[in-house]
Amino acid sequence: MKSQILTTEHPFCMRGPGAVLAAAGGAPAVEALEAATDHLEAVVAGLRDLMSTPECSNQATLIFFAAENALALVYGAHAGIDAAMGVSA
Repeated sequence: MKSQILTTEHPFCMRGPGAVLAAAGGAPAVEALEAATDHLEAVVAGLRDLMSTPECSNQATLIFFAAENALALVYGAHAGIDAAMGVSA
């Protein structure tokens, strides 16, 4: 059996001398990717709804495409870890 791939702590919101928000280290990467997938799917769904309104700006449409591409990257990373761990989809 292969060992589990874990996350590394990574600050992503710096204010002043330290990190206000940080991704936790030591979590299973698959679980972190599943959480990212859930959040990005919610963002994509919300933006898709927003784009159905006539008042929607071109900027919102571009943000939708960026979020959708980020979601595709997360799907790809998750599939890569599954393949490395010998897990079939």
